[in-house]
Amino acid sequence: MDKSNNNYLGILGCAILYAVTSFACAFLGFLSPWCWIVVFPVLAAVLGAPSYLWAASRWQRFGVASLFALVLAVILLVMGEIDVTQSLLMVAVGIASDVVRQAIGNTHKRSILLAYPVLPLGIIVWLMKLWTASEWYYQGAAEEIGADYADGLRTLSSIWALLLVIVLTLAVGYIGIRIAAAKMKSGKKLG
Repeated sequence: MDKSNNNYLGILGCAILYAVTSFACAFLGFLSPWCWIVVFPVLAAVLGAPSYLWAASRWQRFGVASLFALVLAVILLVMGEIDVTQSLLMVAVGIASDVVRQAIGNTHKRSILLAYPVLPLGIIVWLMKLWTASEWYYQGAAEEIGADYADGLRTLSSIWALLLVIVLTLAVGYIGIRIAAAKMKSGKKLG
């Protein structure tokens, strides 16, 4: 197998790792509504940074974040965790991340640092029905986890909670990718 095939397999592996890492972080949601709505996407943003950095440093063209978002969306859609609309929005967030990277220049380290924080916003799409179909969301949570949990979700269904999650995810995504970049031993392909 030649080096370029290994690169593509590695990039696909990183996309799968990103999806698995994001999904694993979701299990924190069983601890409390705050862990589901706030901690889960923020932690996923931090833990997903190394796999994105590795892939983006080797794939210097448009599409890394789109691939990552697509893999996560397909896995969640197949599992019944999200619907088609959410899947499309999740992929759109990945494309937006790639647009940011492309606009700055795919070969520049700065493009990776600024594009990555956009990608984990796609994880919030998984939670979006808390804000768009609140009553349905509460009823499902009450049946699955209990009335107390559902009541906790009600406190997080405001626009302010959504804005808080978006800002925290962006900020922590940026911090996570900076840490990953500092730890990456081979920075030669980062530009």
